[in-house]
Amino acid sequence: MTSRVLLTLLAASFAACSSSDDPFTSADPRCATICMIDEPSISGTGDVCNLDSAQLCLDTCAVRIAGVDTLCASCLLEGAYFSTGGEVGDGDYCDGQTCTMTGRAGTCTYPYGNEAARQTCMRQVNPRREVACEADFRPVTECSTVCVSSGM
Repeated sequence: MTSRVLLTLLAASFAACSSSDDPFTSADPRCATICMIDEPSISGTGDVCNLDSAQLCLDTCAVRIAGVDTLCASCLLEGAYFSTGGEVGDGDYCDGQTCTMTGRAGTCTYPYGNEAARQTCMRQVNPRREVACEADFRPVTECSTVCVSSGM
């Protein structure tokens, strides 16, 4: 019985710590959608926004829509995005038999049409790394008419 109580307390403590580390749990859902950290389609590859960047995005978003009505907030968030800023690497060059992939960590060659080998090369030349990202929001002035008429 004592071990079950201890296990329950331990699980509750872990859950409390885990949820407090996740900035998305208490964020406005509109901001959470914009500031979501997207993982690359091939696991173990590419640049991924770090948690500090996501937190800054969430904070910036929350400030933008604080105290405004839904119509104004929708305008302020329209077209907003949060990303690493693009793909890493120069792509693949194929000659019909082999392909060569170049990325920030070097070059790798794989047989043409072999997707598993291509993904292995991708992990080699563009390994996963966390980077600082920026959120891009439209200028507030673009929403001045909507926000003023809606009672901002």
